[in-house]
Amino acid sequence: MKRYHIPGVLDVYEVSDPKEIEAVNNDPRIDRQFDSRTCPLNWLFVKRSLSVLSYTGNPFPTMKPRHSQERQSAQQTLWNRLQLTVTETKLGPKELEPLAQWVRGNGADESLGLQTQQILGRLFSDTFVATPKSWAAATTLVRAPRSFNVPKLIWWNINGKVWRAKRKLASMVNNDLSAVNAIGIAVHNLVNSLRMMRALYSDSNRRRTLSPADAANQCLVAPASVFRQATVAGELNGNPFS
Repeated sequence: MKRYHIPGVLDVYEVSDPKEIEAVNNDPRIDRQFDSRTCPLNWLFVKRSLSVLSYTGNPFPTMKPRHSQERQSAQQTLWNRLQLTVTETKLGPKELEPLAQWVRGNGADESLGLQTQQILGRLFSDTFVATPKSWAAATTLVRAPRSFNVPKLIWWNINGKVWRAKRKLASMVNNDLSAVNAIGIAVHNLVNSLRMMRALYSDSNRRRTLSPADAANQCLVAPASVFRQATVAGELNGNPFS
């Protein structure tokens, strides 16, 4: 765990160790309230992400507090609906065949994003059809909260590129923000997982030693970064946070 601290200006912890991430995630003092403005740079980082990861004034579910009843209810409803598809998905429906072919080494790299977005989009809308424009929108959306290219971010803000990207994706999934998050943000994690699967599959000796479950576990990809904020003053591994 690293701490970047300039008194009164910046107070950020960077957590990358899996056990520490789990501990922070389970700590009730760390949440997604995002209502403290004691450090200006902290607030600028958070404000940028909140601006990108919201639509028409509503934060994406991943940016809402853990105890939000609205988020919990929507999450449970989505979980129940997706659970109904598990048995069929395990059988390998034909919709997954393009991705399976890609993992086997058949297909251009640039086709992967579209194919993956198509699979996720259909989980939320039967009429969803991924296009180069929808994939470009997803690429814009995932870059905006993390980019440190200030001139580009300013230009995107002036010309409304991020807003148009969110509007494009939302219009394709009936303004469902869980769906927008899936086809605009989470889709990139799945794309990276599939790239790892392709690399693993290309090593014939290695793939013979792994069960499907072991192979899947080795190819899981987490988000590159997430923001959390301390909700009360306290101690984090002996260091103060606020």
